[in-house]
Amino acid sequence: MAAASVTRVVRRCDEANTDNKLDLSSCELTSFPVAVYQLLRNTEVLSCSLNSNLLKFLPKRLCAQFPHLQELSLSGNQLHSLPAELQQLQQLKSLDVSHNSFSNFPEVVFQLTGLVTFNVSNNAIVAVDAERLSGMQALTHVDLRENPLAEAVHNSVQLLSRPRVSTTPWEEHFQDME
Repeated sequence: MAAASVTRVVRRCDEANTDNKLDLSSCELTSFPVAVYQLLRNTEVLSCSLNSNLLKFLPKRLCAQFPHLQELSLSGNQLHSLPAELQQLQQLKSLDVSHNSFSNFPEVVFQLTGLVTFNVSNNAIVAVDAERLSGMQALTHVDLRENPLAEAVHNSVQLLSRPRVSTTPWEEHFQDME
């Protein structure tokens, strides 16, 4: 990590000590800086944004260190999965994993009983279990736009009365991806 990026991370940790919102967006991160845990050891982090970095995985430790997270935004990285430990975040209300490399719907999401909104747009997801989505009591909106959903999946999520599911209109060229 370049010196400017390190300085940016430290400054943003200082800000998080004040407002409980950790914003490490656009910090050129290829991994989560371990020093952040130490810098925020006495802070109850409620919101964490790691948007527009180069992350390939979310560290399991993040869930244990920030158990009170209500918002987690991971948009614009290179993630293809989420750790099972994410289910520890039972206060999580909003999760954004848009613009990543998911080819499968992240199963751990079904364990997040308090989740209200989930953005998984702009990935490569073909299948989603609509019945399990509809069983998530707190979930009100799922954004599945710009995913090559199979036609049957697209149709089944469109029929859900709850949660509201946003999708891109299904097109014939998606058939080649089924």
